[in-house]
Amino acid sequence: MHNVMRIVAWGIVAFLYAQGLDVVLTLVHDAELNWIMTLTAIAGFNLLTAHLITKYDNTLAILSALIISCLGIIVFGVMIQPLFVGLPYWLWVFSIVSLLLFVWLMPWISAKVANSSANERSSS
Repeated sequence: MHNVMRIVAWGIVAFLYAQGLDVVLTLVHDAELNWIMTLTAIAGFNLLTAHLITKYDNTLAILSALIISCLGIIVFGVMIQPLFVGLPYWLWVFSIVSLLLFVWLMPWISAKVANSSANERSSS
């Protein structure tokens, strides 16, 4: 039963991931930003998403990130709703790979931030 609930949660988060990524891409398109800023915006969104994934699913975080990003982009963003049909494939790949990379790096990033804030408090 626990695995069924986890799969349902991954599906819901994948739908929300697709909707959030669509909002980010709409904002980037409306601001007429170049491709470097587009990649930066997607990376920032994926960093926040990776934080949430590792916060709530710490046992299978990389697998859940892969499932969430693939379901979100391919199933919800292309097959069910035509959100990402006009985007180049390399942008899809960048979104998936950057989410996986950030989920993999998130324990290290969290440790660095915690260390930095602890050092700040001790020096005050």
